[in-house]
Amino acid sequence: MIVVEHDTTYLSDPETVVAALTDLAGYPAWQKDVLEVSGLDTAPVGIGTRLIQTRKVMGRRTEVALTVTDYAPGERITLRTDPGAQPAVTQAYAVGPDGAHGSRLTFRLELDGVPKLAEHLVKAQLGKQVPDMFQRLGDLLSARG
Repeated sequence: MIVVEHDTTYLSDPETVVAALTDLAGYPAWQKDVLEVSGLDTAPVGIGTRLIQTRKVMGRRTEVALTVTDYAPGERITLRTDPGAQPAVTQAYAVGPDGAHGSRLTFRLELDGVPKLAEHLVKAQLGKQVPDMFQRLGDLLSARG
């Protein structure tokens, strides 16, 4: 299993950060590998919300079906692939206060079922991609004011 964790802080309040994280259709704006989001079946977002992300993974277009499995408004959201999906993906985002007006975001990505021969390449790619992803989210939050 590959596990990637990342912590960062933003000057935006937790509610603003979580609002960006729960704007599932907006993920392509800050996640370069997400090309589009389709199939959102509920609004507002909550436990059970399903979507399909079209992603570019190691140069290939792939569709990933995700379901919101944990959600607390203003605090956290977790997305998971369906049981049996290969690889199994869990994306967990938790947000809390950091100082008077800022936020701390904690991210955990789990990938289970990546072929052993590809693990090193996937880890290397994620090591570059994840910090860039959260920098882009910070830029988006700053632009929103």
